Amino acid sequence: MVVKNRLSNDARVKKEMAVLSGDGWQVTVIAMPEADAPEEEFRNGIRILRPPISSKAKEKIRDQVVHASDESDNSIKAKVIRSLRRNRLRRFVADIQRDIPWERRLRNAAWQVNADVYHANDLDTLEICGSVAAKRNAKLVYDSHELWLESSRYLIATHPANRIRLRKIEQKYIKKADAVIAVTPLRGQKMLQMYPSMKNLEIVENAPEKLLKLPPTGKLRAMINAAPDTVIALYQGVLCPERGLEELLAAAKLNTNPDVKFVIIGMDAWNGTLQKIASDMGLKEKVLFLPPVPSEELPEITVDADMGFILFRNTCLNHYYSLPNKLYEYMMAGVPVVSSNFPELKRILTEVDSGITVDPDSPESISNAVETLAGNPDMRKRMRGNGRAAALDRYNWEPQSLKLKKLYDGLRKS
Repeated sequence: MVVKNRLSNDARVKKEMAVLSGDGWQVTVIAMPEADAPEEEFRNGIRILRPPISSKAKEKIRDQVVHASDESDNSIKAKVIRSLRRNRLRRFVADIQRDIPWERRLRNAAWQVNADVYHANDLDTLEICGSVAAKRNAKLVYDSHELWLESSRYLIATHPANRIRLRKIEQKYIKKADAVIAVTPLRGQKMLQMYPSMKNLEIVENAPEKLLKLPPTGKLRAMINAAPDTVIALYQGVLCPERGLEELLAAAKLNTNPDVKFVIIGMDAWNGTLQKIASDMGLKEKVLFLPPVPSEELPEITVDADMGFILFRNTCLNHYYSLPNKLYEYMMAGVPVVSSNFPELKRILTEVDSGITVDPDSPESISNAVETLAGNPDMRKRMRGNGRAAALDRYNWEPQSLKLKKLYDGLRKS
């Protein structure tokens, strides 16, 4: 399995590798380097490789660039670095200079494994796995976590030359894949429309492991020093544009209930932008930011929340058709959900009666939902019970793991 991110925060890949290892497969995962993590280790019988992205000298330069991203640094050097960093052509060249050597290391690592199956997690690893699988005469699985070619990162943030390259990669290898995995029914339908000749499509949703017994409450409240009657409105996930986080801050500004605290926890891919916006809006006491934690520790925090947010904006089909991890994580923890009113999200929340859908572009709509839940403990209790019951019954990893096992059993026999 190859994944171009930090394995510690990828709940889906960790669940998949555990399922396959438990089903008799010898699993190697090739992932992004992490601080204090070795380049090679064995964890519960699974081999994990982390080829270095770049040299120590380049990492030092990168640290300087990240530091210069702090808008409070008004030195000439910092201003020059920031202007260069925002230049799309320079970013494209820098990405090529970084990605080509790293992809070569990933490909070499994949080749050395000599696997029977190469499992590409998302489009950015498909060429690596596809090329090695072809040379090794091995099976290829394309696990499409995102509807990549219909995502904002592809349509907006990716350089035109790289967009052409990625589209050609998907067109080439999805037809050669022995199995394709999508994470929602509507994303799967869209992929079939795009590639009618692809074979063996399976939907494996981003559902969490069953938590038959919830962890004790109190950890999150202790972390933010909240009173017992404080209503905690939680966002957990990556801090980046198009997740509705600016609108969430605007909703927090509109909220005048002194008992409501907004908590934002997750990896900051926005270099402090959201924290600065919150500070400028005078929300330091109303909105609290916490660093990310490993996915295994997240339930201890989630369970303390009185509501959880999923506020993707409708900037691309990838968002519009999304069913993210955190929907099911909130439900499993018994947390009512405030969600964008998109088809997949609305279908489940309406069916289960475990949340409120809103217009993610409207701070007023978000604020109204917060106030409705904050002011109705009985509604929160009902939605809490409904969501948890549905998560334990069907929206959990168990049925998804069976689909993954069946797919791999087919590969083993073919």
